[in-house]
Amino acid sequence: MRNELRSARRGLSAEKQKEHALAVREHLLGSNVFTSASCVAVYFSSDGEVDLSPIIEKLHLLGTKLVAPRIEGMEMEFLPFDTSNTLTENRWGIKEPGVGTRVEKAEMSVALVPLVAFTDDGDRLGRGKGFYDRYFSVGDTLLIGIGHEIQRVDSIERKTWDRRLDAVVTEKGWRICTSRAVACLQQACGDSK
Repeated sequence: MRNELRSARRGLSAEKQKEHALAVREHLLGSNVFTSASCVAVYFSSDGEVDLSPIIEKLHLLGTKLVAPRIEGMEMEFLPFDTSNTLTENRWGIKEPGVGTRVEKAEMSVALVPLVAFTDDGDRLGRGKGFYDRYFSVGDTLLIGIGHEIQRVDSIERKTWDRRLDAVVTEKGWRICTSRAVACLQQACGDSK
C-alpha cells in the first residue's frame, strides 16, 4: 500500500499539486487553528507530498514562529527557520534546516504532519521510519495530517507505537478525528492548553 500510494501522489500533475497546496492553505487559514499558535511545526515536501510553501509564506508574514524537522541519526528534532534560511538535503533528499537551536516539543502548539495514507479516524501511515510517531509519542501538540484525498484509505494496520492524528486536511477540506481537535478549533489551539 505504501508504494502504491506514494506512486499515486507522485503521479499528480504539477497543476494538480499546486491546486491542492492552495486549497489546503485556504482550509487551514479558513479555520482558527493558528489564531493563538505561537509556534507551528511544518515540513518541506518531497516525493509528491502536499507542498506547504503557500502556508509557510503566509504564517511567516503573520509573524508565527516556524520550525521544521531535521534528522540526526535515527532521531528527529525541530529547528526554527524563516523563508530566508538556507536549507540542506538529508540522506533521503528531504530539505531541512541546516543550523539552529533545537526547539522543545512543548513550544509547538500545532504540527502539520506529512503522510503516505490516512483514515477518517486519524490513523496515519508514514514512510516507515517512525520519526513522527516517536517524536510526538507524548505531548500536547495538535497533530494535523496534510495529504491528498487520493491518500485516504478505509483502514491501516495500527501498531502500538503509532500516534493518531487529531485532524487531517486535504484539498477537499477538514476531517476532525479527536475531541481535542474539536475543542481546539472551537477556541484557539494556543488557548486550549
